[in-house]
Amino acid sequence: MNSKNNEPKPLHRGKEFHKKIQKEWLNSATGEVTPEKSITKPSGRKGRVDIFVRNDETLVAIAEIKASDWDSMGSAAVRRNIKRQVRQIWDYIKSQLELGKEVSPGIIFSRRPKDPNRMKLIEQLFDEEGIPVVWEDETIAERKARSQASDFQEGKRKFTG
Repeated sequence: MNSKNNEPKPLHRGKEFHKKIQKEWLNSATGEVTPEKSITKPSGRKGRVDIFVRNDETLVAIAEIKASDWDSMGSAAVRRNIKRQVRQIWDYIKSQLELGKEVSPGIIFSRRPKDPNRMKLIEQLFDEEGIPVVWEDETIAERKARSQASDFQEGKRKFTG
């Protein structure tokens, strides 16, 4: 427990990560940035988008911030969490599509899982839903290198059959 407010340490760390990312977006993103933007989901229920950015009259960006501890989950829990997070983001996307907006979604995680195969699975499952994943603990150079290595392996498989 965190002695300041009697909440579990993982929850406290997650809230701190949340605040840090929102502050970074407020200080550096282009457009009108609204953290914790209230929206109405297609079901009529209320929701709150972690980061909502309006660039013009038609284009919006929606980013969810998560401090999921992928290393502590079993395989079934990983898939369950991804499905839940995808549903949440798609509720937000649909709410904006109904308003005639174009939506650029994304999800930001505090850190990568230690197992590279688990990380690939997470990215693949989000990618299949059109939601890019960002790992806060991965530099742009690391991401590019990983992407190039993956592209190289894919090209090699196609070439060798």
